[in-house]
Amino acid sequence: MSEIIPEVMSDSSNDDAVAARSDLETSYCIALRRIARQMTARYDRWLAPSGLRATMFHLLSQLEPGSQPTITGLAERVGLDRSTLGRNLRVLERAGFVRLADAADERARAVSLTAAGHVALEAARPLWDAAQREVGDLLGADGSSLLAILSRLGDQLATD
Repeated sequence: MSEIIPEVMSDSSNDDAVAARSDLETSYCIALRRIARQMTARYDRWLAPSGLRATMFHLLSQLEPGSQPTITGLAERVGLDRSTLGRNLRVLERAGFVRLADAADERARAVSLTAAGHVALEAARPLWDAAQREVGDLLGADGSSLLAILSRLGDQLATD
């Protein structure tokens, strides 16, 4: 064992560890995941007075009053798999913000926005808008370019 420790602590091993860390720090995946977590936390703080989280706001905002998309259709629209969306919808259903019911095709479930969900969404919208302005201010002139790049990347990844 004592023979291994000096080898692990050698300069070349440390250099390899530093290089590996550096590679991770420039990883697109890791950088985007880190920023996504930070951005979600920021929006969650802004939305906190409404009782909604960013994920909840996003899903509710995808439901037009009177529309009843299927879980599959909504999952495709928001870019989530059905099981993840189902878990998120159950939280919204327990809160009384959405209703899940059988769709025209009995094998599918339809999602609809309840009156309480519409009220919650409208109460949260000004908070969301304030968060958008804050992030827009942080990004400055680069904001529009960043959204365009992310949108293009999302479209490309969705077709792979």
